[in-house]
Amino acid sequence: MRVPSATLVLDAAILISAAVGRSSGAIARVAAVRSIVTTERVVEEATRRIALGLGRPDFLASMGVLLDEVGVVAMDSVASIIRDSESFLRDAPASRNGSTRDAHVLALAWDTGADIWSTDRDFAGTGVATWSTPNLVRALAEAGL
Repeated sequence: MRVPSATLVLDAAILISAAVGRSSGAIARVAAVRSIVTTERVVEEATRRIALGLGRPDFLASMGVLLDEVGVVAMDSVASIIRDSESFLRDAPASRNGSTRDAHVLALAWDTGADIWSTDRDFAGTGVATWSTPNLVRALAEAGL
């Protein structure tokens, strides 16, 4: 099995899952052996979905603790490559739904040379490896990390 990159870009679904307690231990485990980064937009999206979508603002404190393990990158840092990442997502074979909503995640992965930690299949065909939580944890364990 391929070893995950030294840096992983975290998407909103993984952050939300961890904040509500489904995979919070995984973030700490991965952060012990890899750098984890995300964008300001991911944090905003996760905050909105937890507080409004799930109606559980009480989970925002857990998310704040998890974010202590994650580098949050300003959107300005990836602004110059957003348009290219939108094009790749629009044409990605996994979805072909035209969604460019996560272009900032792909742009950050390209900018940092990182893999993406996500449950989203839209990144397939963009040239970036993606990892689900179980596969990421398994790959790190098999690598002795």
